[in-house]
Amino acid sequence: MKGMNLEKEMAVHCGKVTDSMETLETLCCEKAEKLLATLDVSEGGKVEVPFWTEDFPELIAVGKFSRDKSGKVIYELDFSESTL
Repeated sequence: MKGMNLEKEMAVHCGKVTDSMETLETLCCEKAEKLLATLDVSEGGKVEVPFWTEDFPELIAVGKFSRDKSGKVIYELDFSESTL
């Protein structure tokens, strides 16, 4: 897929499988906000980062980072791929 950069080495771990989905969503948003400052997203590119639980590896969401028209790095968390 041209223009897509899957960050296979990068992953975020937060929360536990026993946490509510609402709690996990909040934790993922907090971690994604911190990632905004550190991710290098090329113009027109996209970086996908998986968000996993810490205790037992279950996928919470996939963070999709890209640049908007002004060049600012933005993100969207896709919880539809969750294995919880």
